[in-house]
Amino acid sequence: MIDLNENITPENEEEDAHIYLTDEDGKEYPFDLLDVIPYSGEEYAVFFPADESDEDDSEDTEVVILKVIRHEDDSVEFEGTDDEEALDAVFNQFMENMRQAFEEDAHGDGCGCGHCHD
Repeated sequence: MIDLNENITPENEEEDAHIYLTDEDGKEYPFDLLDVIPYSGEEYAVFFPADESDEDDSEDTEVVILKVIRHEDDSVEFEGTDDEEALDAVFNQFMENMRQAFEEDAHGDGCGCGHCHD
């Protein structure tokens, strides 16, 4: 459901496709945008740290959820939130989206039945 993709994905696939988010100290970190989830009239972006090693299977790696702020000039900003209810709801919807995508990929036909067909 990512609709920000057109604005942030480079046309040339060889270019760096990461989004760089800046912390309060001005340091930039690369992230991959995983999804954009609507919740209670707002949009929330779900990011994964791009600098995590593909070989690192640590369960400590977490996604980052930020509120999407759209400006009249079509620019987009991302802002943190302390709203635990919103963060939980967005994370749960993200996980459901991932589960559904996994089931569709596993079946190859997108049957969505919830059963494994060997």
